[in-house]
Amino acid sequence: MLKRIITTLALPLLLLGVALPGWAVTQKEMEQARTITAFWYLRYANNGSGYLEEGKTPASMAELEKMLKETERANLKAFKAVQAPSDYASWDKEKLVAYWGGTFFNSPGLKAEGKVARNRVKGKLQAMTVAAPAPAAAAPAAETTPAASASSAQPQPQAQVEPQGALPSAEAIAEQAQAAESAAVATIDAETSETKSERRNSGGSTWIYIVALIILVGVVVWLVIFASKTMQEGNKAEGRRQDEDTDVDAPRLPAAREYAPAAVAQPEPQSVVRQAVAEESADVKGMRREIKGLREECMRLGEENGRLKSDLAEARREVEALRGRLRAADAVASAASVAGNAREEAEEAETPVQPAVQPVEQRQPAAPAPRKVEPIREEAEEMREIYLGRVNPQGLFVRADRRPVADKTVFVLSTTDGYTGSYRVLQIAEVIERCLDNPDHYLAGGCTAPDILATDDATQIRTLQSGTAIFENGCWRMIRKTKIVYE
Repeated sequence: MLKRIITTLALPLLLLGVALPGWAVTQKEMEQARTITAFWYLRYANNGSGYLEEGKTPASMAELEKMLKETERANLKAFKAVQAPSDYASWDKEKLVAYWGGTFFNSPGLKAEGKVARNRVKGKLQAMTVAAPAPAAAAPAAETTPAASASSAQPQPQAQVEPQGALPSAEAIAEQAQAAESAAVATIDAETSETKSERRNSGGSTWIYIVALIILVGVVVWLVIFASKTMQEGNKAEGRRQDEDTDVDAPRLPAAREYAPAAVAQPEPQSVVRQAVAEESADVKGMRREIKGLREECMRLGEENGRLKSDLAEARREVEALRGRLRAADAVASAASVAGNAREEAEEAETPVQPAVQPVEQRQPAAPAPRKVEPIREEAEEMREIYLGRVNPQGLFVRADRRPVADKTVFVLSTTDGYTGSYRVLQIAEVIERCLDNPDHYLAGGCTAPDILATDDATQIRTLQSGTAIFENGCWRMIRKTKIVYE
């Protein structure tokens, strides 16, 4: 009787042992872990390898190599140079994750960019399913008593244990619970039928069966509750894992698309992940604010420098204008002096010399009238060229220089008086290339064309009609745009 009770209690414990199988690493799982590590190492080693995530996730190294381009093939050589350990058969899942998610990335020869993928690899390996070891032999049948054998009583049920590759699902646990309950009921019925003849003499042992029944019912209830909790935790864990992958990967790879793993991943603690994301976001925001401030400072300094250069150019132009006026005044004075001398000579020539004896009949012809000598005018002032920058929305040229300035000069203006002039696009290779690359910025303010932005096939800029500009308030102002065409 005691042996039957022990057998009855051992049955649910055996089912519970089946529900918690051991973990081991096979060759296929080692290859899968190596493929996952290589996939994410190559993805992080080159920012241009986003095409890897657009296709199906490879299950082996052979499938991965078929997807790769030249850059990733070169990076894969460094990955293959690291020898994988051969004693993985004795590893469990924890050791597998520790090696591929940590120890491997400390190997020499790997790119620093690819080592950043270690956290992603850990998450993917946590989602892997490590198969159970070889199935154990079927549980031996429960021993029967001589009395049961002689009376052809119902045989004791035997638990069939199937190999499990992963944590059993809630449906499997529920089926095992029903089987345990059925076996328990069958056992109790058999024992009840066998002991009907003995109840008269062993009435004190009835409470033992009641206790055993209560224990079995408690085990069945516990198995049902365990199955329900396992299902709920699995759903919650999958949701948390997807949220963590989205939060952690969004700042690093904006264009990446996540693929749900085959099994439920074991997420990292939410507090640690959120703290890391918050710190990274704060650092990024601080750096962006600092970069924005530096850019504004550079723009301000650039504008100040341009204004100072414009003032200097204006002062130089005023000096040149004054020099020109001085030369013109000198020329006018010289011309007036020459004209006065010529007039005096003409007056002297106008007085005739009387001859000593002159016949009455003979008359001297009238002397020709002297020609007026016009003052000598100075020739037109020398043509000067001023190199101008682009035209801003207010119609002003942003800068004016005596010589072309790289990355700044766009137009060349010809003037004789320093106050008005005509301008055209400067025919220098650097200027032409820069203007064709960004016509809206450099040409739209001071030029007109059939399509100012159609520069795809253009190599030259030809000026059809020069524009007009005047100098006022210390700046050159555009009066009429120049007409251009692309060639």
